[in-house]
Amino acid sequence: MRLRTTLLPGLLAGALPLAGFAQTGAPAAFKPQLFVGLGAAVGSPQSPTAFAENILAPALTAGVQLRPRLAVQASAQYFQRKDSYFQPGLFYFNGGLHEGISSSTDQQRIVAVPVLVRYALTRRPEQRLQVDVLGGFTLARSTYRSKSTTVDSLQNVVYNSDNNYVNNNFYLDLGAGLRYRLGNHLALTGDLVFNFLVNQHPYNSTSSTAALGLRYRFGGS
Repeated sequence: MRLRTTLLPGLLAGALPLAGFAQTGAPAAFKPQLFVGLGAAVGSPQSPTAFAENILAPALTAGVQLRPRLAVQASAQYFQRKDSYFQPGLFYFNGGLHEGISSSTDQQRIVAVPVLVRYALTRRPEQRLQVDVLGGFTLARSTYRSKSTTVDSLQNVVYNSDNNYVNNNFYLDLGAGLRYRLGNHLALTGDLVFNFLVNQHPYNSTSSTAALGLRYRFGGS
């Protein structure tokens, strides 16, 4: 009986540190975290924001880090350009060639919204450099307006036109990205995404978009 009373306090004393270690050693459950980003995107010809030439467009991003290696994000990329032309010369009107002046204005607006899933290939989230695989889709809307006017030598309008075009496209996206942690909440991001046009003819249906920016993560350490 005396032996039992002697061993019991010793066993309790040895078990308490182990219980404390088990409680403090368990990893805390991950909580989803919001993040926002600001950057610029440039596309190859026929990409969502560059239907005819390379265009640099500002990009805003918002997303949720669902797990340490899994995130979902949506971006908005916008581009606008306006060109004006003025040309005096000979123009055909009133049954013959006459001197006149032709002026025209072309305006184009493009809005692209990529929605991407990011999955980190790097197994350790605490590493500064993370490599991601990207997949998702992009919705793009392009509006184009062309106005043209021709006047004769007396400033009488002899020709006038106003044309509007709207084009909506849907792309499937696949690519890769890099994230370099600058601090607890700030990271530098770089993505390269290939865009596969779905709703048009296969000619020029594949393009690419590169984006570079900064990302700020809310919450956590």
